[in-house]
Amino acid sequence: MAGVFTRRENTPGMLVVITLYFAGLAYFLFKLVRMWQPHLPQYRNNPVRRPLTTFAVITVILIVLTIVNACMCTANFGRGLKPHITGRKLESEEEKFANHNMTEMPNYNYGYGPGPGGAMGSRMTID
Repeated sequence: MAGVFTRRENTPGMLVVITLYFAGLAYFLFKLVRMWQPHLPQYRNNPVRRPLTTFAVITVILIVLTIVNACMCTANFGRGLKPHITGRKLESEEEKFANHNMTEMPNYNYGYGPGPGGAMGSRMTID
């Protein structure tokens, strides 16, 4: 959803997404602290504690970087990036023709070969 809100420059939507990112960050920090509390017997001498800690730390780092990126994107709303993201206009007829021929397959269904209107059949047969 953050990608959609960023493309459309929807500030309230991005604020909701950033709030959800902070909620996810709070959850992982809570689980990380809870895992290392000494009075909880289910985590004491548990072999899964180290891999879970590694996962939680990497996740916290990535969520912080994502929050920073989302804040930077939201701060840049209204500064002229939207026309570049939504697509640009072709400047000349020559450029339109060149790009059209490079991106689409030629249509050989009309005007070539036997059949009604010169269209080729869908299958070729050997006689």
